[in-house]
Amino acid sequence: MPGLLRNRIVDVRVASGTSCLTLTWENGQTTRFDMAPVIAQGGVFAALADPEALAGVSVGPRGRSLVWPGDVDMDADALWFDAFPADNPFNQPVAAE
Repeated sequence: MPGLLRNRIVDVRVASGTSCLTLTWENGQTTRFDMAPVIAQGGVFAALADPEALAGVSVGPRGRSLVWPGDVDMDADALWFDAFPADNPFNQPVAAE
C-alpha cells in the first residue's frame, strides 16, 4: 500500500497496560506503534500519558488518521511509513544524472 494518501486505517486498539497501538490497515496488514516516544516529546501529545486519554483513540474520517479528544491526531501515512520506511516516496534514492 505504498504512496501518499493511499494508507487507510480500519481499526486501532491500545495494548493493555502499554502505550502501544495496534493498527489494522485496509489491506489487512497489522502494525504496532509505540506512542511512548511521541508522548515524551510533550506538546499536544503530553496529555496522552494518561492511559484513559490514550484509550480515547479512534479512527479518523476515511481512515486517514488516528484522533483523540482535544484535537489531537496522527496522520495515517506517517504511521504507515514508520512501519514500512521503504514505502516512503521521500526516502527513495535519487537517480544519477
